[in-house]
Amino acid sequence: MKNNNTRRNVLLKLSGVSALTVWHKPLINSVLTPAHAQMSPLDPPVDPPVDPVPLDPADVCPMIVIGNVLPGPVSGTSAVPVCQVTFEVLSADAATPITIISIDAGTLPADTTIDIQDIGEATDALGPRVVWRGPATDAPFCMDIQPLADVTFTVTATCTAVTSDDLNMGEYQQTFLLSDIVS
Repeated sequence: MKNNNTRRNVLLKLSGVSALTVWHKPLINSVLTPAHAQMSPLDPPVDPPVDPVPLDPADVCPMIVIGNVLPGPVSGTSAVPVCQVTFEVLSADAATPITIISIDAGTLPADTTIDIQDIGEATDALGPRVVWRGPATDAPFCMDIQPLADVTFTVTATCTAVTSDDLNMGEYQQTFLLSDIVS
């Protein structure tokens, strides 16, 4: 029995020595984690925090333009001969609609009326309609209209490229003279 124990001890010692000579410390070059365990890289901290630069709506929104101008006589008036001009307020960019917030004509001259319809979205083809009626040089025929008293229209608009946090609450304005619209 002593023989068996001796043989066993010798075998254990030999296997331990041979195992030590074969085993090496593993080198770890990278660690791969499963997709569900991976994290997004962290953004480096900004010191001090930077507020975003507000966008000027006049720089990022399309210009406001006037289109679909239709001059003509006003029927059924007998007191003062007046003419009529109908026009639409539009976006200058076919790809970017704008929202018309208001159209202000200020204080109107005598015998002049303004009717503003459908304030809201304006594309390059359709928008809020404005109807001016007033005395003009060519009344009652109204073929070559020149208003006797000019009217200034101030149009306020916005577009989706700006937010209410931006400059001027995201609004911008343009002005138009009635005399320029009809010429």
